Amino acid sequence: MPRRPRDTVHSNTYRFFVDSSAFDAERVRLFDPELGHQLATVLRLGRGDRVVLLDGEGWQYTVALETVDRRGTVSGAIESRAVAGGEPRIALTVYLPIIRAERFEWALQKGVELGAATFVPTLCARSIDAAPDERRLARWRRIIREAAEQSRRGRLPRLASVLTFNEACMQFTPQSPALLLWEGDGARPLAEALRTLRRDASLTALGIFSGPEGGLTDDERRCAERHGIMSVSLGPRTLRAETAPIVATAIIVYELG
Repeated sequence: MPRRPRDTVHSNTYRFFVDSSAFDAERVRLFDPELGHQLATVLRLGRGDRVVLLDGEGWQYTVALETVDRRGTVSGAIESRAVAGGEPRIALTVYLPIIRAERFEWALQKGVELGAATFVPTLCARSIDAAPDERRLARWRRIIREAAEQSRRGRLPRLASVLTFNEACMQFTPQSPALLLWEGDGARPLAEALRTLRRDASLTALGIFSGPEGGLTDDERRCAERHGIMSVSLGPRTLRAETAPIVATAIIVYELG
């Protein structure tokens, strides 16, 4: 029996990020072996089925598939174009410390699900792992894309270049707000800091830093302070290196997003 085309797009319609160059006014055409395999072999979709394709820049397209080749050729007719939802108001950049691979990847995935806009792998004085090679960066980009599709994000979060902690701090001034998760003395409660930030109606972006296993050094904390980065506390409990930035992301997006 031939496959019956779907006549409507439901909330569980499959969603995929593709390169924005794949779209023109009426059609989508691309060559992507991974997507072709996913559509044709894993999901068994074909001519007449509908999917939502996102350009990663804030637009989503409902597409009626015409050609799906497991080798990677995908084409279809664009039925509608709309602004993609799923994005918080605040553009949060997470300076994610380079920690053990499986923990870093977990934090990356959960940060995408919660709504972070950009991730900056950050080498700290006490980081155990070295800077990632291209193979690992490709894996991280794939984790970001898959988590964004699963969580119905409207934009594809960005994976920025690796920076040292000091290099990352240099991107900020007192007029460009960022927060540092700090367990020591002198840190304001995060809730108090967010109440202050919430008064600024023009605030659209925020950075957040946290430390690796073993924490940040006093020198790193002083470097952050010199660049106007406010030290904040998540409370009296000591959280793991992969947990702290995710807890902070959830709180920030809830309060400001």
